[in-house]
Amino acid sequence: MGMRELQKSALTELIDYSPKIILGTKQVIDELRVTKKQDTEELFNLVIQGINWEIEVFNNCEPLINSTEKRIDKAKMAKAVVRLGKVLQEKDDIKIAACLDVDFMPFLKEMEKSAIEICQ
Repeated sequence: MGMRELQKSALTELIDYSPKIILGTKQVIDELRVTKKQDTEELFNLVIQGINWEIEVFNNCEPLINSTEKRIDKAKMAKAVVRLGKVLQEKDDIKIAACLDVDFMPFLKEMEKSAIEICQ
């Protein structure tokens, strides 16, 4: 199996996974902004794992994702990761929610859209 087939395989997996991570991220954002629940921390950790997985897929598939147009800006993504690291250290739920909403929801949606377009 060549590199392109491996990349397409990863993007196909992402298509299946994407609705779940988008929904989970929305839920965590709401819980961080409004009322933390007993399992918010657990859900947050799962969401971070999911986002990390999507970033891995992006890093490995970036030449394919951005081959015809610049769908996702790698530098912008790197800045978002640094920003998330900072707000996590501050332990400020409102800032964490804002970072997830502003930086990562558009990334997750664009990854899903790109994967669908590439794998059709």
